Amino acid sequence: MMLGDRAVLHLALSGKHERLEKHVILNSPGDGNIGDQAMFESFVNNVSQQVIAVVKSPTAYSTDDIADKNKVTFLVLPHLIYSKFFGHYKNIWTLGRSIRGAESFSVMGADIMDGGYGVHSSMIEWNLSRTIQESGIPARILGFSWNGEANPEVIRQAQKAGRAGVRILPRDPDSMERLVNDNIEGVVQAADLVFAFPTDKSTTCPDVSGESHGSVDEKLAVVNVSGLIGRSIEQNSEYEQILQTLDTLGYRCLLLPHVSHSKADDIAAISKLRRESPMARCADVVETLISPSEVLSLVRRADMVVTGRMHLSILALSAGTPVLVLATQGKVSGLMRLFGIPDHCVEPTPGFGNRISKLLHEIEKDRSIIFEKTASNLQAVRDLSKINFRHK
Repeated sequence: MMLGDRAVLHLALSGKHERLEKHVILNSPGDGNIGDQAMFESFVNNVSQQVIAVVKSPTAYSTDDIADKNKVTFLVLPHLIYSKFFGHYKNIWTLGRSIRGAESFSVMGADIMDGGYGVHSSMIEWNLSRTIQESGIPARILGFSWNGEANPEVIRQAQKAGRAGVRILPRDPDSMERLVNDNIEGVVQAADLVFAFPTDKSTTCPDVSGESHGSVDEKLAVVNVSGLIGRSIEQNSEYEQILQTLDTLGYRCLLLPHVSHSKADDIAAISKLRRESPMARCADVVETLISPSEVLSLVRRADMVVTGRMHLSILALSAGTPVLVLATQGKVSGLMRLFGIPDHCVEPTPGFGNRISKLLHEIEKDRSIIFEKTASNLQAVRDLSKINFRHK
């Protein structure tokens, strides 16, 4: 299949064509994932020319918070990555004919390059990047994680892409080391795209449930409950303990969803928690997904963030807010290493509520240490993030 994909794409990319002064980005599925939306907005805001965004569906991404909406053209290819039949090859042909002469081709790497969420889709994305690079369009894999247990076939596709000249940009030092150990070439240390997300402080804090109930001086903790983690572990008793600890420490808690789709729904996970947890029923709750800009404004207002979603932790770190994050797919440990706080990454295994509660007490003893570590590392991490947008 990889050979067939390469043949069709090479043919589609061939022939006379004019220079296309646009950057192409192959987006993650999106559609209910605030982290994906934040990465997309960051990409659009950090490249100077127009953008062709390849998406799975017309509703997957929004341009509502992009100042120049005419800067983005969506190319909807529903069968490009997640199909094996005629529609897949038709979409490959359309992709090739649509991007001939482009300035660059980028894959929103994120969590999907090591096969942890699907071997087939990961192989296709490495193979497409390699083929496009060989056609003369600079290709890169933007800020992504590599979990250290990648499928051998995925590793082979990544090795071929690296040898072809694809620029491979892991978002943390752990992923960097794992890629090097897998003998993958073309690897350059970067950081997650969302560290380059616009941080204009003029964004107003969203009007969320309970936001007007607390005093200006009280401490606010934003707490995310991951529907993904909830699929593999019973987490409600753990969150009951976390919320109890936050209450003891004088925090008002706000439950915030970050992803909502059929496979992993934070909104449903929060609803389930509130049915079973007395402390959760006392907390305020955001009942729908809000935009990345609104999330950033909210975590800037917060004094603590506890989350099962990595991109919520990135927005919190960008705002200088202390954060504790549950690790999934081996993708968070390196992130926290970048900030010198590796112990703020907690494995989502039984007893994580107790481990987070202990960390909350430790942070409360001297918050200035955490602020100093975050602030001292943030600019360097933002500079690493900017590497994703160097297309020359």
